[in-house]
Amino acid sequence: MIVNQLHYIIDGYNLVHAIPALKKTLAHNGETARELLIHSIAQLTHRKKIRCTIVFDGVTPNKASKQSNHAPLHVIFSSPLNADAKIKQMIEHSKNRPLLVIISSDREILNFAKVCSCQTHTSNYFANLLSETSDSVTEKSDAPLTNAQIDEWLKIFGDK
Repeated sequence: MIVNQLHYIIDGYNLVHAIPALKKTLAHNGETARELLIHSIAQLTHRKKIRCTIVFDGVTPNKASKQSNHAPLHVIFSSPLNADAKIKQMIEHSKNRPLLVIISSDREILNFAKVCSCQTHTSNYFANLLSETSDSVTEKSDAPLTNAQIDEWLKIFGDK
């Protein structure tokens, strides 16, 4: 691991809601929306050589992401805490807070992170960054994913 490497900590569902296609997918299939987000961020982490932790509310689903344990991307579920509390806990336990980059839509979390000397960005800002670096998941389209597109993603992740 690179010592002075930025570590992005992302509130997963905040980011899903900042990406129109994923927000619509979430309404029908939460697992698919999570997997599409994870896949998109995995591409970014490998391309940009950054570390990233995505924090989702809740308990780990039975079919946890295949990418969840592969550095530089980690996916965690916050139970018994909510994602905001888990992110605050991660900031508090960090030994190098200036290298943390917190991504959230929650002003309280962003303000807490700033007070702790972390870098911050809104979920909308990060969604735009993803859309600049990836044409696939983060297209700025109001059209929901088609059944064929959902089936294709499910095949990629081994669910069909």
